[in-house]
Amino acid sequence: MVLLFCIIYILIQSIYEITQSFRFQQGSYAVEVRLNDYLDIVCPHYPLGEVPSQDAERYVLYMVEREDYDSCRPQSYDQMRWECGHPFAPHAPEKFSEKFQRFTPFTLGKEFRQGESYY
Repeated sequence: MVLLFCIIYILIQSIYEITQSFRFQQGSYAVEVRLNDYLDIVCPHYPLGEVPSQDAERYVLYMVEREDYDSCRPQSYDQMRWECGHPFAPHAPEKFSEKFQRFTPFTLGKEFRQGESYY
């Protein structure tokens, strides 16, 4: 199973690094996962006052079809999966986790198939 990303910021396995040290720029990027693996997204985080608000990194991550990935343009707000919109969160950075599982008990959960690619 391969998960591909178009211009996003991502940290894997709960490793928190400074934003400048791990950044996807342009091109095709893939993360290979297996069923029952977890992917953790740790959003950019800054101490209040350290970075001007307009310079703080914010990201919206979408799960899209291949065509949307190729053009790096989601067709709908409904395709939004995670939003890193609070770079000055008071206690810690925002973190989102995705478990790659065949079946999910959650209505908003995503189900994944072995051998498929997701964008």
